[in-house]
Amino acid sequence: MEKMSEATVVIDVEQRVIDEVRSGDIAGLTAELYEDNMELLLETAHGHLLLCVEELPAEYRSCYMYNGGEFPYILKQSLQFLLLRSETDRCLTVIVSVKPTPGRRFSFQKVGEPGVDNPDGDCCLWEMNFEIIPAPEKPKVYLMRWNPAISSFTERDYRESMAHQDHGSFRMNWSIYEWEEANRGDTFYMLRTGDDKAGIVFYGYFLSDPYTGEDWKGTSRRRCYVDMICSNPSPADDAPLIPLAKLKEAIPSIDWDKGHSGELLTDEVAEAIGKLLGE
Repeated sequence: MEKMSEATVVIDVEQRVIDEVRSGDIAGLTAELYEDNMELLLETAHGHLLLCVEELPAEYRSCYMYNGGEFPYILKQSLQFLLLRSETDRCLTVIVSVKPTPGRRFSFQKVGEPGVDNPDGDCCLWEMNFEIIPAPEKPKVYLMRWNPAISSFTERDYRESMAHQDHGSFRMNWSIYEWEEANRGDTFYMLRTGDDKAGIVFYGYFLSDPYTGEDWKGTSRRRCYVDMICSNPSPADDAPLIPLAKLKEAIPSIDWDKGHSGELLTDEVAEAIGKLLGE
């Protein structure tokens, strides 16, 4: 295992693992902490680059601290990808979520000596479970649209989703009009419309390929949907991440007031939105 960048960690696996991740048979990887990988995993666990709690005694090797079942690190910077590598293949995966679980508990003795197993010990080896999806070589970017006044997903639903976020994100499904080229791992921006809070309010990844379901409007027609993970949502009562006026000024080629949900964006438009988001 090696650190590729602040956003990517490389994990060596068997080819079978890569094949099953691509097919969807494997949706998660579990990494147990041990001496050789401890520093790397603890820097990147929980979906974030982590910073050791400096005030803990150095001899406790603070990465071990049990901390009442809470992972004992300060969140610092997002980790986005795991690169799976076999002897003949590589597969970049998007980290959807990370769950740290306390494993073996023990009591610290002193530097250079092994800990003594103790179910009530203040030290712990943690297990990191990464939920992952394969990243397309060139992910497509879609513009999803949401008008709270007419959508089955109301502003109240949005507040509920915000209240139950898991590490800055929540999950939902959404209808997609231009579904033919969409795939699991593609990305999207959500455009709120129809009120004074209009603009890009969150973004994320498609967790599934498109599938058909009943019409959210209650008609007899069938619609295509995708499951999504929605990240960094702007609070319902605050300004959007990118206000509508700013979108119109910077990207006049899009009709921001009208259109369907699930519009496939050109590379130029997707890049322009990304730049606005980073300002």
